[in-house]
Amino acid sequence: MLPSRFDGVEQLEDVMSTPSPALVAALRGVAGDIMVLGVGGKMGPTLARLAKRAAPDKRVIGVARFSEPGLQAALQGHGIECIVADLLSREQLTALPEVPNIVFMQAASLALPAANG
Repeated sequence: MLPSRFDGVEQLEDVMSTPSPALVAALRGVAGDIMVLGVGGKMGPTLARLAKRAAPDKRVIGVARFSEPGLQAALQGHGIECIVADLLSREQLTALPEVPNIVFMQAASLALPAANG
């Protein structure tokens, strides 16, 4: 049950990253570890915490540039392994560990070409 109000960001984050029994059961059936590409964005940290809380025995790896001060340390404090990498770099992408489950959360930060007529 949701509280009638949130007393701060940490409480909100805790509620948002609390897995449902259905998610715990679903991730129990997923073989292998989980990597979240673009974990440093708006939804990435919550998703990574949610996955780690739902599947505490799996490795949850977050990959980002980690430009937000303190985010990498906060994620590591929740048991999420962090890898600093630029997802636009082919060399850095190929150096990432191989895991069977990838969640792609990278925001489109490049301008997209205009649609033709």
